[in-house]
Amino acid sequence: MTIKEIEELSGMTRANIRFYEKEGLIKPQRDSNGYRNYSRDDLNILKRIRLLRTLHLSLEDIKSLSRNEQDLTELLIYHLSSLRKEHQDLEQSMTICEQLCKDRVSYKDFDAQYYLDLLNTSPDEVPAELREDAVPKVTSPWVRYFARSLDLCLYGTLWDALLALVFHINIMEMGFAGIILNIIVSICLLLIIEPLMLSRFGTTPGKFVFGLRVTAETGARLTHREALHRTWTVIKKGSGLFIPIYDLVREYKSYKACKNGETLDWEEETLLWLDEGRVPLGILATIVGMIFFNGADLMIWQAGALPQNRGTLTVAEYAENFNDMEKFYQIDRQLNLPEINPLYGIEDSRLILNSEGDWEKLPGTPYIEQTSENYAELPELQYTMENGVMTGLSFSASYENEDVTIASFSDLMAVSALSFVCAQDDYNMVPDLPSLIYTRIKMYGDEFSDFTISTAGVTVRCTVEYTGYDLRPGEWTTDHVLVPSYGSKPSFYISFSVEQTP
Repeated sequence: MTIKEIEELSGMTRANIRFYEKEGLIKPQRDSNGYRNYSRDDLNILKRIRLLRTLHLSLEDIKSLSRNEQDLTELLIYHLSSLRKEHQDLEQSMTICEQLCKDRVSYKDFDAQYYLDLLNTSPDEVPAELREDAVPKVTSPWVRYFARSLDLCLYGTLWDALLALVFHINIMEMGFAGIILNIIVSICLLLIIEPLMLSRFGTTPGKFVFGLRVTAETGARLTHREALHRTWTVIKKGSGLFIPIYDLVREYKSYKACKNGETLDWEEETLLWLDEGRVPLGILATIVGMIFFNGADLMIWQAGALPQNRGTLTVAEYAENFNDMEKFYQIDRQLNLPEINPLYGIEDSRLILNSEGDWEKLPGTPYIEQTSENYAELPELQYTMENGVMTGLSFSASYENEDVTIASFSDLMAVSALSFVCAQDDYNMVPDLPSLIYTRIKMYGDEFSDFTISTAGVTVRCTVEYTGYDLRPGEWTTDHVLVPSYGSKPSFYISFSVEQTP
């Protein structure tokens, strides 16, 4: 049968037939010319649908019948019960309407409670019409979660930029104190930025891309005080003040409440609106945003390692770079010692370079004068100068038939190189990230092997020769050290240089 024929036989419009085909209730065959060819079974199905829809059965119920998920008789028994309830409600409504007409009441002064009592309904029973008249709730917890996550990522990136670029703090190695500080700062940034944006624009960057906006119950913009109260309530009851573990508990409870359509604590006097057409854009923005913010944090972290003195360097300027770089990588020991196990280490026992480029004790801190092992001394740095400007640096050390334990000097080499390389005008952070250069040098150094690295017009070179030593873990350390072999004549030599390439 053609579409015209089945229209006439089923009593349905073409739009109806196309709709039920789209919903998968009928599946007509197609002729070689591409036109639909409807069967007798398609016609019978359409007639059944027409009957059941006329009896006020829902489309979802009809779909479940077509999938054999429900029994028609059982469904009709339940549906009949619903129809009887609706019929009773209609009869009650007709009776009250008739009574109102008889009483010739006026809208402004009639006693509504009297007629409500006549309805004989439970006070807790809410009519469907009242449920329809309510302001729609945004029951999309994941949309709201990712919108707030985008905002927090944005604020976090701004905070990381301040720490890394202004204070030259290693944002990846802030420890427990850093976690506490980040929690406090996150709360402060939210309390400062979000109320300002909600009161001015009714939304935030994260909410905007998802089509979310916040208003007062009247539909007007929130005042700054109202927005501040809302934000604080979200932080306290929605995010648990960002306290680890507790924040997960609060977020889960908020998720459940939102999913169930409950009024959240921060929405008692505010309204949240959602433009559902913007949700796909928000999802895309979340994916792109997470990639961008992670990349930005990486670059900010690396930028924080860049020395404050760039271009041509004096020895004093190089010394400042060295001390800052040492602090950035959180080296808290003398550089002739292996990396000490934190359980046994002495913090801030490191030496720094003075303005002349010589080693000196960090003021006001402990100092390790000796250890249980006789470690090789920290070599002095030698500077190559040309017209008062540094063109390179170097150090060397040699031990012949001496009972000394030798650490790798890997951190000394890495910090010395970075303090000079990253200051060069030709240095480009991409692709030679400071941490990558640091890791390469430290890897070669820890292996006591020769290496040559060239970057930014600078050549970093190391030569190591030794005999009569055993490589083993040091005392109270995670690093390996060279220890003289019993009965041998140990010999060790290292030469390290950083120089501008001619």
